[in-house]
Amino acid sequence: MDIVNEKIKPLGLFLGLILMIIGVVFIAIPNQIVGFIAMIIGAALLVIGIVRVLIVLINWKALNNQPFLLIIGLAILGTGIYMLINTQATITLIGIVLGVFAILMALDRFFTAFKRKEEIKIMPSILFGVIHLAFGVGLIYASMSMFSLVIVLYGIYFLVAGLMIVLSLLFYKDF
Repeated sequence: MDIVNEKIKPLGLFLGLILMIIGVVFIAIPNQIVGFIAMIIGAALLVIGIVRVLIVLINWKALNNQPFLLIIGLAILGTGIYMLINTQATITLIGIVLGVFAILMALDRFFTAFKRKEEIKIMPSILFGVIHLAFGVGLIYASMSMFSLVIVLYGIYFLVAGLMIVLSLLFYKDF
């Protein structure tokens, strides 16, 4: 058993150190990480759009609604190009979509509390609704700042997770 642990130990140390480095990078430059993620989303949409357009053009005669399918592919392609050129718009769009979702969740909690006030304790529903509403407004109002905060939180987690792996391997020997 110790032989296996000794063979895996360097890999575990490497993983722990990599997580710690990623954590420090996420904490140090959250805005650039958010921009990088936005670029990945834009590039993915670009590739998906190109593939969809090619599939429609190659299979033109076999498909129904060819113009509609081509327009969808071109729209995805155009969205990908726009997101690559303007990453701030991507971040804002993601923030707005998540913000709207959070506000809808808040409304659901408020309506649930109102409709079922005789059946359930409504304070948890109201509290959760307020939390959803706060995040929704925050995401819509300042999507870049909120995403940067999330990236910093991920960074803290990666840093702590890497540190725990390294400590487990070196001192506690329970990895």
